[in-house]
Amino acid sequence: MNSERFPIKATSHIINLLGDELIGSDSLAIFELVKNSYDADATKVTIYFMDLDSSKRKIVIEDNGNGMNLDVIQNVWLTIGTDYKKKKAKISPIFKRSSLGNKGVGRLAVHRLADEIILESQATGDLFASRLQINWKELIQSEEYIEDLSVVVNDGISDLFKSGHGTRITLTGLKTKKWTKSILKDLAQKIENIKNPFKALDSFDIEIICNDEEKQKWIDEAKTPLWVLKKSLYTFQFVIEPSNSGKAIFKWEYKFNPLNLPATANVTVRESNGEQELLLKPDSFNDRTHNILSNEDLADIGPISGIFHVFNQNGKIIDYTFGAGKRVAIKSFIKDNCGVKIFRDDIRVYNYGEPSDDWLGLELAKVQRAGDHFSKKVTIGAIFLDLLKSESGLKEKTNREGFTENDTFRLFVSIIQEVFSYFERIAISDRDKIESFTSCTPNIKKIGLSDTIKELDSKLTQKGLIDEFNPLLKKVEKDYNEMRDLMLNSGMSGLNLSLVFHEVEREIRFINVSLNESEYDKTRLKQQIKSLVHLIENFAPIVKQNKKIRTSASKIIERAVQIHSSRFRYHNIVCSTPILTKESDDFEINGPGNLLLSTISNIIDNAIYWVCIKDEKDSESKIPKAIYINSDIKSFDGPAIIIADNGEGFKMDVDELVQPYRTLKPGGMGLGLYFSNLVMETIGGKLIFPSNNDCAVPDIYSGAIVAIIFSKN
Repeated sequence: MNSERFPIKATSHIINLLGDELIGSDSLAIFELVKNSYDADATKVTIYFMDLDSSKRKIVIEDNGNGMNLDVIQNVWLTIGTDYKKKKAKISPIFKRSSLGNKGVGRLAVHRLADEIILESQATGDLFASRLQINWKELIQSEEYIEDLSVVVNDGISDLFKSGHGTRITLTGLKTKKWTKSILKDLAQKIENIKNPFKALDSFDIEIICNDEEKQKWIDEAKTPLWVLKKSLYTFQFVIEPSNSGKAIFKWEYKFNPLNLPATANVTVRESNGEQELLLKPDSFNDRTHNILSNEDLADIGPISGIFHVFNQNGKIIDYTFGAGKRVAIKSFIKDNCGVKIFRDDIRVYNYGEPSDDWLGLELAKVQRAGDHFSKKVTIGAIFLDLLKSESGLKEKTNREGFTENDTFRLFVSIIQEVFSYFERIAISDRDKIESFTSCTPNIKKIGLSDTIKELDSKLTQKGLIDEFNPLLKKVEKDYNEMRDLMLNSGMSGLNLSLVFHEVEREIRFINVSLNESEYDKTRLKQQIKSLVHLIENFAPIVKQNKKIRTSASKIIERAVQIHSSRFRYHNIVCSTPILTKESDDFEINGPGNLLLSTISNIIDNAIYWVCIKDEKDSESKIPKAIYINSDIKSFDGPAIIIADNGEGFKMDVDELVQPYRTLKPGGMGLGLYFSNLVMETIGGKLIFPSNNDCAVPDIYSGAIVAIIFSKN
């Protein structure tokens, strides 16, 4: 058999593919050119938009960087896919910048923008400048194969660059013909956001100039007014970095800033900070089983820092904060800039934080989870990474539209999600105060649930969707009414009923918002209504009829311990129950058996979680994980079941522990202790959180103590 070697060829058409399809948008194309200027140690990049309303329209990108000599133009710039930057210089010589562009395809970005390019460049220390001109259409048509293409490069003395070095790229034959306000403003905004808008980057400046006065005003409108961010209602800053303990350390600062609100709002500025390990949701990524973020987890990500600014778009809050007559401008600013952006070495990673992007799932969380959560629509934030320390794990896609979604990226997302969730939990008491203030204002519509459902019914009818969604809607109304009746009949009509109403009404409000959109997503709409059904179903167990039983504290404790016995063994937890060995006094209990058992089980479940977390933080400790469950008939105003542990202890104020949605457990709902307290209140009891000195609990149990106190009657 004869064998023959054949060369692999690429047609010149590949330039069209790489230029038009690899680079996803005009803004990303310009971004690639600006990154090249950054890598070249430029201190300033000027982008000119010239004569946009005429046939001579052009874009000029000019920098004062190190420039390129003839050899670099020939062997690097005109070589597609070169890894020159990887080989030559990872760190720039002057400002020690990490190289942002290293795939060798960014130069084809110009083909995305224009049919014709003029490249002029002069390297530092050279007397001569180089110039080349390319008409992409003519060039591609001139030869069939890419290896046969060629361009003319001129080399000679030039006074083009005042600093004696730099690069200028002139683009003509622009593919965008009509430069409207929305197009130009959007592009200018994306250019402005190439570098970190949250802090000054003194060594690198981007200026946008247009020779049309009106269009220059549009461009200026795209600039980020930092003073607006400084007036955000909530601000959260954080740093996550390795520590000597082997666990990553999480440092944060929080500020609640209710500027100019009247005394009737009953709010004041509140600031707090902390330094601790970061807990992640179990199994949140790649079947991880541990909870504490470690140095090892950060190995391919590096240190992470960030800031979140969250606003309240209630009209009166805006008026008080920013002054009358600014509602439209402020809401427009929030709309244009909302989202959480990512920066590496203070240079943007697209497309994170763009209007269509919600990489943290903030909107989904708000729809799917009970409780109040900050929406992406009111959040302006940024995450900061070190390029050299993160690029081994967080790799940018070839099309420059985000990171490859590998295990490292998924871990990174879960970290930021938990940080944001922690921020939400820290802010919840302040949000309650704002909600209380705004809900008293006359512009807030207060209606009953039946009216809310009628309103939704009417909108579905208008959209021609009533036949499809009416069965689900009827189920919502039926289930809610049944649960309301059960609550009223069982004496649990107070906070519990109002909580359920609040959650149901809130979910319906989200559905109404979706229906108000000009282009609504029917699949998402169905998901939202199903979520509403599930929400009510999740409340149902706590309020369903529960047969009252007469039993003893020892029997209900014994049953609870049996339920959790396998978990005690799995986690190597010592569970001490003196009452079961008749070392402590027993007492009689009369109440709803299943609910009481659920109450005890829920508290045990929390204890298991926190003793395991404490053990993981202090892995060198020789003290075994331990939980204590016993009776106490002397310390309180009624007999009590005591559940104590040697875990983390309570990190929140005691008054907040039985409020809904208060939790520091990652992924937790913050409803467990709230519902447990409700159960006890229905039978004349209560939950309290004593110290060791307040009850007969051995000193070794220095974590959380919960006393389930029953009425003497």
